[in-house]
Amino acid sequence: MKLLIFLLASCLFQGFPLAQEEGPVTFDKTVHDFGDFGINDGPKTHTFALTNNSDKAIVIQTVISSCGCTVPQWTKEPIQSGSKGTITVTYSNDQGPYPFDKMMSVYISGVPEPYVLRIRGVVHQKKFTLEDTHPVVMGSLRLRKRELELGQIRQGAVRTDSVQVINTGKLPVILKFESQDKNLLVNARPSRLSPGENGVIVYSIDTRNKEEWGNVLYTCQVVLNDRRDPSNVLTVKGSIKMNTSGMTREDKEMAPIPQMDRSAVEFPPTPVGSEIKTKFLLSNKGRSPLEIYKIDLSHAGIKVEMDRHVAPGSTVPIQIVIPGKETGITGEIIYTISLTTNAPSRPTVNLLVYGKIKP
Repeated sequence: MKLLIFLLASCLFQGFPLAQEEGPVTFDKTVHDFGDFGINDGPKTHTFALTNNSDKAIVIQTVISSCGCTVPQWTKEPIQSGSKGTITVTYSNDQGPYPFDKMMSVYISGVPEPYVLRIRGVVHQKKFTLEDTHPVVMGSLRLRKRELELGQIRQGAVRTDSVQVINTGKLPVILKFESQDKNLLVNARPSRLSPGENGVIVYSIDTRNKEEWGNVLYTCQVVLNDRRDPSNVLTVKGSIKMNTSGMTREDKEMAPIPQMDRSAVEFPPTPVGSEIKTKFLLSNKGRSPLEIYKIDLSHAGIKVEMDRHVAPGSTVPIQIVIPGKETGITGEIIYTISLTTNAPSRPTVNLLVYGKIKP
C-alpha cells in the first residue's frame, strides 16, 4: 500500500509539457505521427517547415533531440523575413518494438524559449492488422482512440494534439465536428477522406475563449457526410492551471503560499458501505489572499467543505466526507482531492485519503 501511495503521488505531481505560443516563427505542424510500421521497415524521416514572420532575418542556432535515436538536420543559412526553412528529423528505428514519442527543442535567434517539435509512432515486431492498431470504429472510419488527453494547459494558452483516422470504406467521407464547449476546437486534415486515405483529427483546448479551471472534460459529436450518430463522440480531457509566465519577481514574492498540515490520511480498516470522515488544515503562508478556483474529486460522491478564500496568515479546515455509497468496493482504495489555486509556487494541491475497505 505504501508503494502504491508513492506511485500515485508521483503521478499527481508530475507535470506535462505545455503548448508553444505562436511567435515570430510558425511551423506547418509541430507533431508528426508516422503511424504503425514494422521494426524491419528501416529509418523514418519527416521534414518540418517553418516560416519567418518577423521583419528581420533569423537563424536556427541548434536543434536538440531528446534521444540519440532521433537525428535532426536543419537550414544553416539565415532565413530572411517571409522566407521558409526546414528541420528534417530521422528516427533510426533500431530501438525495438514499442510506441515512441520523441521531442526536439529548436533554438532560434532572438527567441528566448525553444520551440518544441515531436515525432511519434508505433513500431511492431510482427505483422499487425488495422483492427489491432485502430480499434475504434465510426462508420467507415477507424481511429486509434476516442478518449483524448491534452495534459496540463496554462490559463490563457492553447494546447493542441492529433489522432490518426483512416477511411476504410468504398466511398469518400466528409468530416465535421460539433461541440457545445467553447474551449474545444476540433477539425480534420484533410476534411474529406477518399477511400483508403489516412488523415488526422486535430483537437485543441483554447483557454482564451472561456475561463475554466482544474480538470475539464469536453465532448464532440463527429459528423460523417452530414449524418449524426450519437455513438460517434470524442472526449477531450485537460487540466487547466495558473499561468505564471507574465509574473514578475515582485509578483511572486507577494503571492499566496499554500501549506498543508499533511498531504495524506490513512483511515483504519472500514466495513464496506460505511462513511469515512477526515480533516486537513490549509494555511496561507504568503502575502496575498489564497483563492481555490476548483476542487476536483476522484469519486463524484466525495463531499468537501472549506473556505475557498484564505487570507494571508490564516488557516482553514478542509472537511472531507466519503459517503457509504463510495465505499462499496472491498480492498485497498485511494480517494484524491485536488485543489486548483492561484499560488504560482503550488498551483495544484493534491490530498490523498486511503486505506482498506473490509467486507
